[in-house]
Amino acid sequence: MRKLTVLLMILLCQASLLFADNITFSGGTSSVVLRDGRESVVLSDGATVKVDTMTITADTITLSGNDWRYVSCTGKASVTDESRGIAIRTSAIWYDRSEERILISSWYEIDDTENEVSATGASLEYLLDDEKLQLDKDVTLLKNTEDSGIMRCHAESVIFSRGENILQLRGAASVDWDGDSYAAEVISVDLDTDSISLDGRIRGTING
Repeated sequence: MRKLTVLLMILLCQASLLFADNITFSGGTSSVVLRDGRESVVLSDGATVKVDTMTITADTITLSGNDWRYVSCTGKASVTDESRGIAIRTSAIWYDRSEERILISSWYEIDDTENEVSATGASLEYLLDDEKLQLDKDVTLLKNTEDSGIMRCHAESVIFSRGENILQLRGAASVDWDGDSYAAEVISVDLDTDSISLDGRIRGTING
């Protein structure tokens, strides 16, 4: 076991020289495949991978690709990034360290503490460098507003530009907020100003 641990540390140290981020790992059980072109490290029993401020946990985590570019997680999986204020819980995660891209094709829950947003859905793409989230398949997103309570957004697809703090809802899009309801083909929400724009065929109910 000690030889295996030392080998894993050497392999991951070599990868860290080629990526700007630092990567560390832990797990109760580990295995290594060093066949040329098919190198992989499999961690299980409390598997954890840390890449700078991001912590990834899962029942099983596999590192593969050139310089351990890909991180694939199965089982009870989560991503927590303290610097970005993001936490994701799901059953499977795929992370490309080179492209800084996270893909999820299973039911997930996401919390954005920086923007006071939470969401659920069944498909997700997160471009970390661009701070852009694409949420798909029966998406429900909740935003805590300062004066008027929870804004509830629902659509088949939601693009969340975290840097601009703007949502774009497409496909059976609706927003319920402060006693009012809005529905349209496309709805845009500026989360900084709480302004709502509707495009296409629209309908709504405004109280007061």
